[in-house]
Amino acid sequence: MALGKTHEDSYRPKLHLLSKYLKGQCALLFSRSSPSELREQLDAFRSSEYSRPGVHAEQTVWIASGPLPKFPHSMEPVLRQLGMPVKLVKGVVHLEREYLVCRRGDVLSPEQCRILKLFQIEISEFRVGLLAVWTDGEGVEELTEKDSCMMRTSLHPEVLVVCKQLDDGLYYFIPQPYENKGESLVNEAMEED
Repeated sequence: MALGKTHEDSYRPKLHLLSKYLKGQCALLFSRSSPSELREQLDAFRSSEYSRPGVHAEQTVWIASGPLPKFPHSMEPVLRQLGMPVKLVKGVVHLEREYLVCRRGDVLSPEQCRILKLFQIEISEFRVGLLAVWTDGEGVEELTEKDSCMMRTSLHPEVLVVCKQLDDGLYYFIPQPYENKGESLVNEAMEED
């Protein structure tokens, strides 16, 4: 490895200590900027994205009951196969009751990720984190605990997704902040099944 594996073959003093951070999806960034300046610049690269199976949900997501005219009638069996309580009413897909897709902190299943994508809900975020910094005089300093990238502030903890027709005449799925309703809806759903 170019950084060196031991003190003896290290390119610069203590540079080999960075090697333990080079695993998984990571990169080296060389800069004269301070960690706080870099964090500010890297925060500009945050963007929301669809969740993948195996990641933790960063939001509790409910889907509002009622008509879902954004979906064609052919989506009804697909949604039913994903476990959603849907039916066709005059050719329009209807969700029979509020549906809990995921709770904040849950490990997402492939089915949950598919539902989130169908409803165009991006609850994951691409972001670049600073793990460690090396300086010629100080050596390696771990930043994982201090890095603001690990803090998630842009999402409301719980949302209700509703299907609304906007001024352009088209239907959209719109997440709205939602106050915790407790377990009552989940219990009602279990009783009906």
